[in-house]
Amino acid sequence: MDMHRVMDMGAERARHILDDVAPPALMPLPRIPVSAEVWEGERHVRLHGEAIYAVHRGAEAWWMVVVQESNTLAAGCLRLTRTSEISCESASGRRGG
Repeated sequence: MDMHRVMDMGAERARHILDDVAPPALMPLPRIPVSAEVWEGERHVRLHGEAIYAVHRGAEAWWMVVVQESNTLAAGCLRLTRTSEISCESASGRRGG
């Protein structure tokens, strides 16, 4: 899939999710490799992917992540993830907050 199209889809999805409360501020990211562990209800989700947008609304911040691998999500899907749930990955495989 064309990365520009994926980025446009990510921005549009973030707008739909967050516009109900306040318009989000969107900032493109340089495709940062990330991993995350999140809870969706009672389901624990682990994912690896690339963050393509930073999404801010007030004091809260999320990154729009294109999923590459996950225990429950399909590769290529977009996941809006709180920055507190994300670890950045370096090329050597090291992780940091």
